[in-house]
Amino acid sequence: MSLVLTPLSISDRLEQILSQLSKAITPTFCPPHPQQKLPRHVLHDLTKLENRPGCLTEMAYEWCSTICENYQNLEYRESLLLLSLEIGFRHIDTQNPHTPAELTHTIHHRQLVDIIFESGDGESIADLLLAWTFRENHSGEQCTLLNMCVRHLVGLHQRVPFSSRLRRLVIRSITLIGYRGFEEVGVEGLIEVLNHLHIGIEDTGGEVGWGKLLLDTIQSLEGLQHLSHQYWELLVEPKILRSLWEESEITYNPRVAVSLEEAEEWDKLHYWMGVVWTLWPSETSGTTEDLERAMISLFHQRPGAPQKLKQLVEGWSKEYHEDVSPSFQRIYEQAHGVSQQETP
Repeated sequence: MSLVLTPLSISDRLEQILSQLSKAITPTFCPPHPQQKLPRHVLHDLTKLENRPGCLTEMAYEWCSTICENYQNLEYRESLLLLSLEIGFRHIDTQNPHTPAELTHTIHHRQLVDIIFESGDGESIADLLLAWTFRENHSGEQCTLLNMCVRHLVGLHQRVPFSSRLRRLVIRSITLIGYRGFEEVGVEGLIEVLNHLHIGIEDTGGEVGWGKLLLDTIQSLEGLQHLSHQYWELLVEPKILRSLWEESEITYNPRVAVSLEEAEEWDKLHYWMGVVWTLWPSETSGTTEDLERAMISLFHQRPGAPQKLKQLVEGWSKEYHEDVSPSFQRIYEQAHGVSQQETP
């Protein structure tokens, strides 16, 4: 009986070598060990490796868990964590972050939050956020880990310079965490971060949940008062409206229009009317008086608003085969007529 040996590909050989290397250095993360200084040099050399396979990302993330488990007794502990994250995640394209790596999250990884954010190293923070956002399935321990970052994300721009990579990952993290994830630390902090980021439609990509985050923030008292004007305009972008229209859990707050009218925030009110009449036409029947008054005031203050609003609603209706609400037609005509009469 002859034994047939199948030649290994270069990638298979590399994975075998890395696997053996990982088995050799992992025990050195568990003191007491006579070669505690060895892994730092090995990890430093691995940061220079090009075309890193997905298995190295998995290994590096496992090293992070082991290092955290033994953190208090290790030399160069912070350096070991920063190098491990760099090896595992620095090479991944944040705009197309899907890799064959399957990460195993442990309770020890929770220590990474304070250690990495307090290091002040922006790229290492980006590595960590990438580790907890690059998979589409955001649930379980991964969700817990990312939510633990909230208090560090608030005000992060005041402590760490934002590279384009870190900015992109902060946006993705905030989107996945969602509005409710920031309620415990204060929505004001979320609004401060959003105003600093100046997020445009090109930054949102295909992020699921971005429209919901924006809508929830805008409908909060703090959002009404302090969220930058650009986000109100962003809300009526077709891609954002479409994502909200497909969202099953969005709530209409009739106080928004009233508050904007009282504050004489006419530009914001203009955008808000577009949102109301595309997303919730069936839910406005009980608030038509407030809507009519708000639209009369808006049309009086912004003579170009009636035509723009009508184009938005009718364009939406045509593109997505939705009938224009009879309530909109009626209130629009009444408000437009009254505003024309009042205009000298």
